[in-house]
Amino acid sequence: MNNAVLILLCAPFLGAVLAYILGKIKINLAFWVAEIVGAMLFLASIVIFINYSDTPINIDYTWISYGDLKLPFGIYIDHLSIVMLLIATGLGFADIHFAHDYMGDDPDQPRYYAKVLFFIGGMILLVITKDLIGAFVGWEFMGLASYALISFWYYKNSAADAGMQAFLYTRFGDIFILAAIGLLVYYTGTVNLVELNEMANAGEISKNVALVVALFIFMGAIGKSGQFPLYPWLMNAMEGPTTVSALIHGATMVNSGIYIVARLFDFFHYTDALFIVANVAALSAFIGATSALVQKEIKKILAYSTMSHLSIAFVGLGVGSLAAGMLHLVNHAIFKALLFLSAGAVIYIAHHTKDAWKLGGLIKTAPFVALFMAMGSLSLAGVPPFSGFFSKEAVIASAWAHGNEFTKVFVTIAALLSIGYITRLWVLIFLGEPRNEDIAGSVHTPSNLWIRLPLGILAFVTLFISIWQSDIVSFILNGKEMVEPHIAGLTAFMLTGMMIIFLIVVGLYVKGLNLLYKIASHHFVQTIHQILFNGYYVEKMITWISKTIVVNAVAKAARWFDTNVIDYLVNATVPASQGVYKVLRAGHSGKIGTYMGQFVIGVAIIVIAILIIVKGL
Repeated sequence: MNNAVLILLCAPFLGAVLAYILGKIKINLAFWVAEIVGAMLFLASIVIFINYSDTPINIDYTWISYGDLKLPFGIYIDHLSIVMLLIATGLGFADIHFAHDYMGDDPDQPRYYAKVLFFIGGMILLVITKDLIGAFVGWEFMGLASYALISFWYYKNSAADAGMQAFLYTRFGDIFILAAIGLLVYYTGTVNLVELNEMANAGEISKNVALVVALFIFMGAIGKSGQFPLYPWLMNAMEGPTTVSALIHGATMVNSGIYIVARLFDFFHYTDALFIVANVAALSAFIGATSALVQKEIKKILAYSTMSHLSIAFVGLGVGSLAAGMLHLVNHAIFKALLFLSAGAVIYIAHHTKDAWKLGGLIKTAPFVALFMAMGSLSLAGVPPFSGFFSKEAVIASAWAHGNEFTKVFVTIAALLSIGYITRLWVLIFLGEPRNEDIAGSVHTPSNLWIRLPLGILAFVTLFISIWQSDIVSFILNGKEMVEPHIAGLTAFMLTGMMIIFLIVVGLYVKGLNLLYKIASHHFVQTIHQILFNGYYVEKMITWISKTIVVNAVAKAARWFDTNVIDYLVNATVPASQGVYKVLRAGHSGKIGTYMGQFVIGVAIIVIAILIIVKGL
């Protein structure tokens, strides 16, 4: 098993270097290196899963030792780590396989596959490290890789700006993680994630300190997982290749925020910070679901959907159900990877058309893609027997049993609206007649091996993983039984609500487009549409605050102080030193008589001073 751990630690980073070097020699080698390394990582994760007993893999290692300062970098793999490893490596491998065709014409494939392997390596490092410092290194590796991949097509201003925005937004949250590490080192002397949970359970840490640390860590999670208010980067990240979007939204980065809260679940529960987690997540779920209803671009609809469903998973954690939150994370990772890769297949066969309103009727050209995307959509919407139904119901039930009124209402609305925006997307792409004849005439059939195969496998897993939902929960909880709250009539209410929304969407977008256009032309509806389309203008507010307060106020005030105070003091040293020089120079005339007079005066002053001192004694 130690060999499997060594592969997980070393293979992605060595593979990234190898993929780039060999890809420069022959471009196809970049893909094959990534494919082989991706398969090795997934197989290593499976080996660890199969051989895992109830005893975690625990390896202690000191990274830096200087006097009394010791920075640990241990390895700790338990049931929670294995779940995340299987997600990161399994979906990462599927994503690499899919990219064979999707990125096949790109001349920068060596750079692409190197960054992808580095990205997966960052996630692996995050989930298998024992200490918050090691987790933070993996956290930052992913931040760097996300910036590099989102801005992969750097020659496009939109892609370069999106990468920079993702970097800055997530770095803002990461500052709080770094501050949390400092507080933990100062007040507890440890950053060991397991020990922090144990200290919290034993009440060995101040609640006030623990609360501040928990909120700081959650701020980092808000940035990484696209929660309110740091979510705009997640939508603009769609400027990168769709395979990157699938990787970020399904396998790696956005899951890391939920993982770090789940890993420190007992610590968060001890501080009562879960109350804040639940309420921020409920608001984020509502914003994501309502904004997804009006987007035009395929990937932006899915991006807002990711924001909403990750928030639903956060709500599960926030109301005290580790099992429900993590189960929804697992299910979401699978069906969202399926949806993004299906969207990638649509964009690929439609010559990189991203606007859903320019498509239509693709079910005739790509029936298998339509089927697979429908399966992912049904799971996202929470329709039984697909996996999303079980986890979403568990979260909603937990919210109604243990959450406040705000959390209950907002997360329920978000869950119901899932079927609205995903049905709208599927209908716009696959049903009706083509809305752009030029695009429709050039659509080609996707390949069986590189496009349909990974989609089919993910669709199969999305459907049949429902059978093992209770086993997944048992594994996540390490053998403990999940206490499932029972809310009478909740399932019937949810299914009825989803059916009504489904019928309304199908009626409007299949049979009632003229009615839809009339409704959309109303001034009030247009206003609401603009608010939702722009994500409640949160990005504009952040930009305004940054420019008005940070740049125009704080930065300009600092510049004025630097120019008029600091620079003045520095520049004043020149005339001051010149004045001192002139005063001292006056006594150096070069005349012997003057020097003798100065000598006599000096001696006289010394003699008088001695006499005064002696007389005083």
